[in-house]
Amino acid sequence: MPDTDDPFIDALVRSLSADPDVVGLVLAGSSAETERRDQWSDHDFLLITEDGTPEGYRTDLSWLPQAEDIAYWFRETPHGLKVLYRTGLLVEFAAFDRAEFAGCALNHYRVAIDRGGIADVAAQVRGRSMAPRTVDRFVEFRNLLSLLYIANGRARRGERLSANVFVRTYAVDHLLRLARDLMPEDRLARLDALDVWRRFETADPVLSADIDAALTLPVEAAAKALLDVADQWLLDHWPEYPRDETYVIRDLLGW
Repeated sequence: MPDTDDPFIDALVRSLSADPDVVGLVLAGSSAETERRDQWSDHDFLLITEDGTPEGYRTDLSWLPQAEDIAYWFRETPHGLKVLYRTGLLVEFAAFDRAEFAGCALNHYRVAIDRGGIADVAAQVRGRSMAPRTVDRFVEFRNLLSLLYIANGRARRGERLSANVFVRTYAVDHLLRLARDLMPEDRLARLDALDVWRRFETADPVLSADIDAALTLPVEAAAKALLDVADQWLLDHWPEYPRDETYVIRDLLGW
């Protein structure tokens, strides 16, 4: 059914419901969980059409509501596109046939159009996407240490842009994965199962704030501060935490 609280979704459902090639429309993200929407939210959806037809929906966007107001669009993946409207609305969607849809990933969702089996497939896709993943905590932690060490070497030789990526993206990613694996179940429910960065602030506001503060520093200082944050948090939450390994990095870098 149309989401009567949102004119774009309302118009999208009405338009696609009249298209005989459309077999399913699955809303995702905050388009499905409307209580999370705010002025910065985009619209995410998955469009499922008859075999042989999805490519047309990826190359001709005249089927989108108010297509004349599109500022630009581009194809991001073989199936997915990003579309920016002049109003500021960002739309992210992917177009699939039934087989392609069955192979995608899905978190929060709501089926808006179902012309045969789409809801069942969506439930299966989400079940597979949400299945617990084994995390090797020692591998995640040693990756974090190694990335901070590499980043400092690059920064000291003058490769500061690369060093920034290693500290502010790669190293943080491993820390978040490790922290997530150590969190109690009630906090995990607040997170995005497919993106370890999303809504981390809602699950652990203190750790999030400490990481954010570390990342405001110049790259070498940020690396040290990030290790300090990780050291304290992991010491409190991981009984087997191999703290001695941090001393190796601290000694090598003069920290």
